[in-house]
Order: sequence, then structure tokens, then C-alpha cells
Amino acid sequence: RRIPQYGYGRLANVFTSLEFERMCNAAGPTNGDVVMRDGVSKPESVAVLHCVGSRDVNHNLHCSAVCCMAALKFGHLVLEKTNAEVYSFYIDMRANQKGYEEFYRRLLEEGMHFVRGKVAEVTDAARNPEEEGKLIIQAEDTLAGKQRRIPVDMVILMGGLEPRHDARELGLKAGISCSM
Repeated sequence: RRIPQYGYGRLANVFTSLEFERMCNAAGPTNGDVVMRDGVSKPESVAVLHCVGSRDVNHNLHCSAVCCMAALKFGHLVLEKTNAEVYSFYIDMRANQKGYEEFYRRLLEEGMHFVRGKVAEVTDAARNPEEEGKLIIQAEDTLAGKQRRIPVDMVILMGGLEPRHDARELGLKAGISCSM
């Protein structure tokens, strides 16, 4: 909600990463099915937005370090459970642990679409018939050097991780060093 241009709380089929994780859980509200907010319809296209609130001078300057792989996992789950088109919008892909690069390449082979560039807005304001009833991702594609509008059914926001307000104090009490 702190980044209103992404539509969370205003546009029905914009989900946080935590909501999506819960949805995919077999013990979750949808028994593990990936569905829209109506609880029935399966998305035909999904956008995963990396770095929401991270690496941003207005929110958190730091990288959360785990979001890229969680985003790739979510994209994989969508492909596996729905066979939908999946678009992953990222600033830099940080797949730097053992097996991570291989997983990223596997998703490329499976047909996941990767767009390097920060999303400016998620809107439901259609400009043409193909956008009617969809969420439209307005983003710069820095590799192609152009602005893109991509209509999707569902958006997953990979929110940046933030420490608790008292994390430094708790760390010092436990003898754990903290840096800012």
C-alpha cells in the first residue's frame, strides 16, 4: 500500500508475495490452486514484480537478497499449476547461490518472459480491446530500449524485506553485529 502506483488494495488481482505463498500452499485457502480473487478463475497471464520497495531511494536502498529466487519460484509454480504466460519484471537478476543460475535458465527454457526494467505502474485503464478487463503493466524494458504495456490477469508484488524497528537493539543484546 505504500507504493500506490502498483494498485495493491485497489485492484483486485494484485497480490503480495505472502498472499501468493499462502495461496500455493496445499493447506492454504485455495488448497494450493492458483486462482484470482474470485476464488475460481485461473489466470492466463501473470506478472511478477521484483524489488517492490527495495533498491529505491524513496523506500529501502538495500537489496533484500532473497526476492529474486522467491520470484523465480513463484513463476515456476504459476507455470506448473496454470500453464499461464508469466512475465518477470526485474532490475538485476541476483541468482548467485549454488543451483540458482541453473534454475533461472530452466525457467527461460520453459518459456517464462523476463523484462529487465522497473515497473512504473499497474493500472486497469485499457487503451485498446486486448487490454479490457486486464491489469496493465507499464514498464521500461531497458534491454529493448522501449516502453512496454503488458496486459495480465494477476500481479504478484515481491515486497522488499525490512528489519523490525528494534532489530539493532535485539542484535546487540544477542551479541550479533548489525550494519545499516
